[in-house]
Formats: sequence, C-alpha cells, structure tokens
Amino acid sequence: QIIKVEDGKKIKGYLEELAVLDKHCFRQWQAILRAESLLNAANTNSDFDKDSILDKKAIEERQKEALEIIPDLPLFFDEPFADSSAIPTILVSRIAKSRVTVALSADAGDEIFAGYTRYDHIMKYGKQFQKIPRVIRKAGAGIMHSISSDSVPVLRNKYQFHSRYEKIKSFLKNPDDQNILKALTKQVADEDLQMLFVNKVNSLPSALESKELKPEFYTTLDYAMAIDYTTYLPDDILQKVDRAGMSTSLEGREPFLDHRIIEWAAILPMNYKYDNGRKKIILKDIVHKYIPEKMMNRPKMGFSIPIENWLRNDLKKFVDKYLDTEFVKNQNIFNAITIEHIKKSFYEGNSVRGEKIWYILMFQMWFDKWINNN
Repeated sequence: QIIKVEDGKKIKGYLEELAVLDKHCFRQWQAILRAESLLNAANTNSDFDKDSILDKKAIEERQKEALEIIPDLPLFFDEPFADSSAIPTILVSRIAKSRVTVALSADAGDEIFAGYTRYDHIMKYGKQFQKIPRVIRKAGAGIMHSISSDSVPVLRNKYQFHSRYEKIKSFLKNPDDQNILKALTKQVADEDLQMLFVNKVNSLPSALESKELKPEFYTTLDYAMAIDYTTYLPDDILQKVDRAGMSTSLEGREPFLDHRIIEWAAILPMNYKYDNGRKKIILKDIVHKYIPEKMMNRPKMGFSIPIENWLRNDLKKFVDKYLDTEFVKNQNIFNAITIEHIKKSFYEGNSVRGEKIWYILMFQMWFDKWINNN
C-alpha cells in the first residue's frame, strides 16, 4: 500500500493508478478495465476486447460526448493545447465527478520511474548511430538531405514515413543524447516549420540544453527523464489533468509528486527502474503483490482517440472552417499555400499524419475564440 484517500480514485487502468490505491481497491480492477475499454472502443487500432460487456449503444454515446467536448477545448484550456488525450481525460473526470469531488491521479510515474517507450528508442538507436563512423554518418545525412522524402517511391505514401525520414536524417547528423531526444519529441521538422509560417521562426532556448546534471551523475536515461520531468510533465501532463478536472469541478491530487517520493526515486539505482527495455520495475514489483502479473503484462497504452478517423469525418467541418484559405490569409500567421498542401496530402492519402492537422486546428480554434473574440 502506497497511499489511501477516502474521496475517490480517478483510474486510467495502468500501473501507476493501481500503485496509488490501497489494497482493498484492487477488487475494482474489473470496473477499471470496463472504463478503459469504453474510452478506447472507437479506436480501431486499439486492443479493444471485442467480447466486452459494453454494448454498441454505450460506445456510440461516449464517442458522441467526446466529439461534443472539442469545441469547448479553447475555453477549458485558455491557450493553444493540442494533446488530444485531453478529451478522454475530460470524460474520465466527468465520470469521477458523478461520484466524488476529489480524485487521485497518478501522473509523474513515467518520468520518475522510466516508463516511456521513447526511453527504449533513445537507449537503442542512440548507441547504434553513435557507433557509425562520423564520415559515413555525414555522407548519409547529405544524401538524405538532397533527396526529399516526397521523392522516395512507394515509401512516400506510407504512414509517418516523412516524419521518420526526418528523424533518421537528424540522428545521422548528430547522434548525441540532446539531439536524439529532441528529434524523438518534436512533432514538426525544422525545415517544415519554416515553411509553415509567414514569418521566420526562431528557436528559443529550452531545457534540452540544460547542463544541470553533473557529469559524475550523468547517464543518457537520467538526462531524458530529467528533461521530461521539467518540461513534458508540467507543460503538458499536469496542465491537461488539472484543467480537465476543473472543467467539471473535480479536484485532482497527484501522490507521485510528493517531494519525498520524488527524492527517493531520484536516488534509486537505475536497475530498479529500467533494465534492457523493462520499465518501472519497482512499481511493477509492488503492484504484482496484489494483481497477477499476467493481467498487467500488456503493452503501454495512452489515452488515444481515433483522431485520424474523426478528422476525415466528424471534424472535417472544423478543418474546412479554420484551415480555410481565406481564414488563413486574413490571419497572416500561417503560410496559406503550405496549409492547403497539408490538407490535400492528408485527405488524399496517408503521407501527412492526422496529428499535424489536429495541432494546427487547435491553434486556429483558440485563435478564433480569444483573439478574434468569436
């Protein structure tokens, strides 16, 4: 038992959420699985249990509620916020609010116990690229720079090929920890970013350049976790959970942010947290005392929504309105030709990810509400 609270527990169905519950709450695990299935049912790429007790009507009603949240996102977040998992987080908050006024969440578990999949990537690919002789890396990056990803036959139509092409090119140019983490986390390549805006975009200093970790304590994984803890956690995760909860007057508590847990986790040897792809080791050891390991042994899943499908169907009316050429030209922020190209590429094929459309759409909806006062 790590912590107990009488008001309520907001559950997403994952390891950290179970870890903050007392042992008597584990019997509610079946209800947790039901809630998760409900939120992921509409996503055809999810591991939704087709034999779930959920009926089709319940799934359709929950999806309808999720879509109705989207026009209110600029109001709830008061800034351009494009993490689409805000939508199911609001749904969960509404479910929790129907029973309690204060709820436990379990954010920071990934940041302090090494839970993100990208940690596997930086540990694996970083070392591989660093082994390639510098002259070969630079030659390979030069060749890729001279050949646009749009010019590569067959592969250019593959999902996420363009994004991966740019990341590999970046790794070849510079495979140090800072550049690899930056490439893994950025959503738009530098070249594409310049084309996206009317005016030149200048990069701002960020925590990625931080030298706070002393050399004697520095490891690749410690660096990646520290960056996530000081950027992704407060700027995305905590913003999302707090504002989603407040949208329905639900107060969230974050046990993993207790300074005593943070300090204790920071001095734990890394093999208690991560070992050759095994993540959050000590948390799993604790939870497996109460929940059979075979029930927990499944891939990590975020609060995903079927954003590609929605943008092509239910949300297309918003894309047509806010990414309209005249709207973009009058706004004079984005390059209207580039926006039109992104839209065309998305709706005619798979070369552009739906997330890119979604990011722009969220900015446009925020801009229209708070700058245009509509």
